[in-house]
Amino acid sequence: MNSRERVIKTLNHEEPDRIPIDIGSPVTSFHLESYMNLRKYLGLPLNEVKIIDHVMQTVKAEEDILQRFHSDTRHVFIKPAKKTKKINNLIYEDEWGIRTAKPKSSHYFDMVEHPLAKATTDDLEKFNWPDPTDTIRVEGLKDETKKLYETTSFALVLNGFSETFFGLPSWLRGHQQFYMDLLLNPEFVNKLLDKLLNYWKNLAEIVLELIGEYIQVVRVADDLGMQKGLLISPQLYQKFIKPRQKQFYSFLKARTNAKLLIHSCGSIYEIIPDLMEIGIDVINPVQVSAKNMDSLKLKNEFGDKLSFWGGGCDTQTILPYGSKFEVEKEAKKRISDLAPGGGFIFASIHNIQYDVPPENICALFDTAFKAGTYILKKA
Repeated sequence: MNSRERVIKTLNHEEPDRIPIDIGSPVTSFHLESYMNLRKYLGLPLNEVKIIDHVMQTVKAEEDILQRFHSDTRHVFIKPAKKTKKINNLIYEDEWGIRTAKPKSSHYFDMVEHPLAKATTDDLEKFNWPDPTDTIRVEGLKDETKKLYETTSFALVLNGFSETFFGLPSWLRGHQQFYMDLLLNPEFVNKLLDKLLNYWKNLAEIVLELIGEYIQVVRVADDLGMQKGLLISPQLYQKFIKPRQKQFYSFLKARTNAKLLIHSCGSIYEIIPDLMEIGIDVINPVQVSAKNMDSLKLKNEFGDKLSFWGGGCDTQTILPYGSKFEVEKEAKKRISDLAPGGGFIFASIHNIQYDVPPENICALFDTAFKAGTYILKKA
């Protein structure tokens, strides 16, 4: 069984020969520092690497790493129309006008300016919205994806619809202001979210016309959870965010047969039924240490229809601070919980952070490969 068949089979809730493994999206990759430490540990050349997420400092894993850890996926990316640019020695700005800076003591970039922080409803018409139809976004995308589809047997995952209706408006407005808007300024929120819905639809129309037939998974994202629950009430989610997600997800599914994966960190247990109702097939990163996100609980309640992508090992404590034995034990537990009957893609819970020892990274993915074989049932 090849990688593409393996991924398709498990996402159809059937048991393949082994659990598929994923490395490579902006939320299943490596922080730059852990990646370079891993390459050094494995005796691989320390090449210049491509950063795929400026704020999180995650890298595009090279083919030698993907093959070493048996990744069944390859990821393709929609490009920004304008690259993140350096404003001065400290400040960077992306195509939305969101400015970030990296403190000397930090391994990541923080947002420092939000372009719509003081905007009124009328100001939304004047804002310099990025052009979703800019051809730079899809330059070379069809050739790359078609070649991967025709010359390899990997499952192909499309990335580029990130933080669509909750994260991005929070970044444009500022988190505190946007959360207050949800309660006090619904007119502004509705207009902002409708502007974003139009943007994402126009972008998806172009992208999926080019590569919709070649991809197996579309990744969308909206980080709605924190450690102990949702960032906003289920009622506010259902009033403002869910209707736009529903429209967008229907739009996507009308243009590709790919499965739809949502990345949403933290405890999202309360809205998993909502996500399933509006077309989500797979959740990621399956943050098992968050409230009500225990892997066996999720599998028992939702595993007949929902697939799990991630959940490989507690990233907050065990992966960075545990021993190799503890990492192996944890990975085997999550496999035992999530793998039966299919519906499980093994990945780290979000990106592997800068302080994770390379020995633990090897233990994580080697355990997934060795312990992830399904016992074939007798006919």
